Amino acid sequence: MINVNPTVRLTDELERQLMLQAIEEQFRPRPMRALASSLRKLGKGIKSLVAREAAGAKAAHSAA
Repeated sequence: MINVNPTVRLTDELERQLMLQAIEEQFRPRPMRALASSLRKLGKGIKSLVAREAAGAKAAHSAA
């Protein structure tokens, strides 16, 4: 038995249920999080590409 605070005590069965629920929740697919992550990576890639192009154009312009 775990004492969370003086007024709340978890039984073994409740603790087992909470652990199972947490494990199931961990492996549940989250498509919106995956989409957000993909869009964030795409945005970073585009930003670095634009910055690289701007630096290359600036170098070519100053060399001329």
